[in-house]
Amino acid sequence: MSKLANRPDWADDEEFDDPTALPPQTVTTNKDGTKTVVSYRFNDDGKRVKTTRRIRTTVVKEYVNPRVAERKGWAKFGLEKGHAAGPSFDTTSVGENIIFRPSVTWKKDGKEEVGKKDDSKEKLKNMKVKCRICDGEHFTARCPFKDTMAPMGEDGPGGAGAGAGAGDGDEEGATKEGGLGGGGGGYVPPHLRKGAAGAGERMGGKYERDDLATLRVTNVSEFAEENDLREIFERFGRVTRVFLAKDRDTGRAKGFAFISFQERTDATKACEKIDGYGYGHLILRVEFAKRAT
Repeated sequence: MSKLANRPDWADDEEFDDPTALPPQTVTTNKDGTKTVVSYRFNDDGKRVKTTRRIRTTVVKEYVNPRVAERKGWAKFGLEKGHAAGPSFDTTSVGENIIFRPSVTWKKDGKEEVGKKDDSKEKLKNMKVKCRICDGEHFTARCPFKDTMAPMGEDGPGGAGAGAGAGDGDEEGATKEGGLGGGGGGYVPPHLRKGAAGAGERMGGKYERDDLATLRVTNVSEFAEENDLREIFERFGRVTRVFLAKDRDTGRAKGFAFISFQERTDATKACEKIDGYGYGHLILRVEFAKRAT
């Protein structure tokens, strides 16, 4: 019985191979100073893979301020209490250390910049704003006579330059008043040029809005949008403009809108078909807009 009791049990064999266990990682120091690390892992197919890495450690010496070096040696506290000195890469992201080295002449350069700013202020200090039309102390764009007077030194409508002689003299005068020729005169607004219809004249265009082809739509839902109205009226012709009046505070429609067509015939058809049309639980009222007087 004593012989059987001293025999080791087969279940206690240390060399028993467990298929789910991995050998421990081994680190070997080589003669050239490098380290060989051997580790094991399972791949996606469940097979055991052996990984061998060779690591060379490089020591970099950095000269820092003594106070910075002292802070780096302080004992850690909080969640990092008990950890080794230096940043822990599990919880700390180390950024690039940017060293600020100011120029030796930074004070001198700063004084020169301040001096340039002071010189610019002194130059503008004695300058005054002067209108080109009435020679007043205000900007030309704010001149109360900009619609009735031409700039000083230029001939306006009815002036000496407007009654130039026939032949070459007419062409020369027209060039000066046009403001775009090679003459010595400055810019003249279109309504002050020779042959203009006067102040308030508008430059026509291919798609300019015609008040005679504009419809006024009332009883519009407060939840209506311009795109919805455009889709409704575009079935009758080209719509050049859609204006939906909205409240500034709430952003909702006020109940009326203006629809402009390129052709009056299209506007007439839309007025006949859409007048009485139900939209947004309301009955639309459509009529031609009256020209403002």
